[in-house]
Amino acid sequence: MKLETPRIEDPWPREYREYVALFNAGDYFEAHEVLEDLWAIEVAPLKDFYKGLIQMAVAICHWERGNPSGARRLWVSSRDYLTPYGARYEGLEIGAVLGQLGNVFAPLLSGGVECPPAPERRSIPKLEIISEHG
Repeated sequence: MKLETPRIEDPWPREYREYVALFNAGDYFEAHEVLEDLWAIEVAPLKDFYKGLIQMAVAICHWERGNPSGARRLWVSSRDYLTPYGARYEGLEIGAVLGQLGNVFAPLLSGGVECPPAPERRSIPKLEIISEHG
């Protein structure tokens, strides 16, 4: 008799994993779209976490499209939504990501009406879901 290894179920929804993959590919608009579907049906505390991630992606979109006021507003809102979740939440090192993106967004926040050039994509941190199960 062959014993099967118990299957550990993926604790994260498909849309969450898709968001991470799309964000890392630099497809910030599509990343926000896929997570919006999940956000719409979620409840607290995940609802606000997802909203922060959505706004983070859209803030980058706005900056890349030359909309500094939209980028500033959404970055600040995203940061405000995500900060309460601490260093790691839902497998993401969210504290580190916010710190890195804070540096990326610093020129935009310190500027006036002018829009500094959008950051190079390589300066945007990659997201990684770290499983507690190894």
